[in-house]
Amino acid sequence: MVNRLRGDSMKISFRKKMLFLSLLPLIYSYGLVIYPFASLIYYSFFNYDIGGTPIFNAGANYIQLFTDPLFYKSLQLTLSYTVLSVGIEFLLGIMLAYILVHILRGRSVALSILILPLVMTPAVIGIIWRILFDTAFGHVNFYLGLLGIPPLKWLIRPTEAFFSTVIVDIWQWTPFVTLVTFAGLTALPVELVESAYIDGASEFRTFKDILLPRIRALLYIILFLRVVDALKVFDAVYTMTGGGPGTATNYLVLFNYLNVMTFYHIGYGCAIAVFIILLMNLIITLLLRRAGPLFFEV
Repeated sequence: MVNRLRGDSMKISFRKKMLFLSLLPLIYSYGLVIYPFASLIYYSFFNYDIGGTPIFNAGANYIQLFTDPLFYKSLQLTLSYTVLSVGIEFLLGIMLAYILVHILRGRSVALSILILPLVMTPAVIGIIWRILFDTAFGHVNFYLGLLGIPPLKWLIRPTEAFFSTVIVDIWQWTPFVTLVTFAGLTALPVELVESAYIDGASEFRTFKDILLPRIRALLYIILFLRVVDALKVFDAVYTMTGGGPGTATNYLVLFNYLNVMTFYHIGYGCAIAVFIILLMNLIITLLLRRAGPLFFEV
């Protein structure tokens, strides 16, 4: 009888432990995701400046947001930056992966060089490229001069400043697209290529019509990661241009940062942050609707 009661108590204790372990993901979600996001939404309905008392304003922050011309300029810049940089990274990354697949000698050296931009801190990258883009003493204008091209005011004129941030993002993240695409291509069976060659397909047609479709799901994963990362670009741009000249590189996250940390508009900054999160979720949802069936193909 005593042994039976002891066994029942051990079962109850085990069930309690399993119940606690099963609640850990919920606790994690609440503590690190739900609670901060709920707080963000809550304070977005208040006039809340540093050192002041939160005052409920019934959505005035969102009215200010959607009537703020600087917000629309920042949104347009962010979307343009994302489309341009991610699009070029995809084209260059797939091309470089195709080249790496077909070379053997020097491949390990090329892969080692490609990894370098990925392991560098974005803030440091911004400082390095700020020096390189210097109008008078930068290396970029020096080499352009050797080609007979007059020096450009990269970080002074709005258009050049915008494209300079795009160039830096392409330089840093094209290797990521290249390496992941290369890994996906090398994981495919060799028989696919051999059978295509036997059927008379050229190397380009084999790559375009046989190999790339086999890694579409992988390419969509790369796209998800790059789009999200490009939408929240901050570090390199902040250290390279500071959002200038004027508002030429004032992307959404930087726009939010300046409102919170420079002008101390906490409530307005929370409203901007809510919009950024919803925008990212909308874009990822659209991408998932497009790519969802690929992840369930047999």
